[in-house]
Amino acid sequence: MTDSPGNGPGRLSVRALGPEDVDDWRRLRTEGLRLFPGAFLITLQEAEAAERDTDLAAMARGGRFGVFDGARAIGIGAIRCMGLSRIRHRAELGPFYVSPQAQGSGAARLLLDALLDHARAMGALQVELYVAGDNPRAIAFYERHGFARCGTVPRAVIMPEGPVDDLFYVRMLDGEAA
Repeated sequence: MTDSPGNGPGRLSVRALGPEDVDDWRRLRTEGLRLFPGAFLITLQEAEAAERDTDLAAMARGGRFGVFDGARAIGIGAIRCMGLSRIRHRAELGPFYVSPQAQGSGAARLLLDALLDHARAMGALQVELYVAGDNPRAIAFYERHGFARCGTVPRAVIMPEGPVDDLFYVRMLDGEAA
């Protein structure tokens, strides 16, 4: 668990989530989808229709973390390490969400650090992610934390307003250049 002084009444901490945290996961994912629908691949309707058992199974597989202010979950993130031998050195980050009231508190950095540490522990040499091209705050966050843009996926998602490009980012964990 990672601790850091929080800006609020509690203390910020990060820990791996398990099945007992499924309600926090679902609450924060729904909050993120309501506030920032373009930041997720899943839609609000799909998330609300998802069976709790499906989310429980995902939680049991691991790789999901939460950041907490005291006992209250304020952010969630996931990291998936690839299973096939030829791509086992790669990990994919996402979803990643921190509640607006906690943004700027250091919570996102703590959560990202825990996810990167988990990827290293799993033997990953690089972490990859996709971020919506129309999300400058997220882009700036990832670039500040060592992710390098490697490409663009045109029309990666179709939103109600129209298509949005995704930007592909990589952060090397072993000191190599992206």
